[in-house]
Amino acid sequence: MCLTLDGVEYVIPILLTPFVGDIYDVVALVISLYLFGWFGLISALDLVPYLDILPVNTIAWLVWALSRRWGDIQDAMRYGRF
Repeated sequence: MCLTLDGVEYVIPILLTPFVGDIYDVVALVISLYLFGWFGLISALDLVPYLDILPVNTIAWLVWALSRRWGDIQDAMRYGRF
């Protein structure tokens, strides 16, 4: 899903323009917040000028996935399953 959100922005050049792109960035932010909770706030970086080049939705997913994995490792170590 995140790769799609970032990919669509790069494939359709009008989404990189100031007004239309900001609307798309807000929609992507809402989707990221729904999918990843507060980790989705990383997607708010898309609203900062000149940061549209970064795949922030994919970065948000990566941080979310790594934090979940880190929590699993901590639980395994805590309960002796590591």
